[in-house]
Amino acid sequence: MAARKSARKSKARKAPAKASKTSPESNKAMRLTFSYEGNDVKLLSQQRTEMIVPTSDATKGYGRHKGFWAELRSGSDKTLYRTVMHNPTKNDAEVFPGTPNEGISRVPAPKRKGVFVVVVPDTAEGEEVILCRSKPATKGPTKGLRALATEPAEEILRLKLKK
Repeated sequence: MAARKSARKSKARKAPAKASKTSPESNKAMRLTFSYEGNDVKLLSQQRTEMIVPTSDATKGYGRHKGFWAELRSGSDKTLYRTVMHNPTKNDAEVFPGTPNEGISRVPAPKRKGVFVVVVPDTAEGEEVILCRSKPATKGPTKGLRALATEPAEEILRLKLKK
């Protein structure tokens, strides 16, 4: 029994494996800060930084998907990187019921405003960033998934990156 405990302790004390770089550009990133007011979204700043960029979501076969995401595109309009996000520009609010038997619903709140950040790889091929968003249900209080997105996402902003 004592031998097992010491074996466990020695395993727990091992140093974590070092992460390997996959390319010289792997830690170069572009931090884009956006503001929104209602449905209007605009770029506030673009900043180069060194950080590990999360792995890309699928860059093909997502044309009919619902949700919110940012894409990094090449000059030939090829999707190089895509990151799916919770919608930072939500123009609705949760409403809790007056009685415990009712469900939570969502109601339009078109005057919302805020700021959000998107991080994409800083590569020589990346020339544009595109933001895509699904439209939420627009009529009255809605419940369940219908409240989040009723249609496939569409482009809401396209901007050229400063090199």
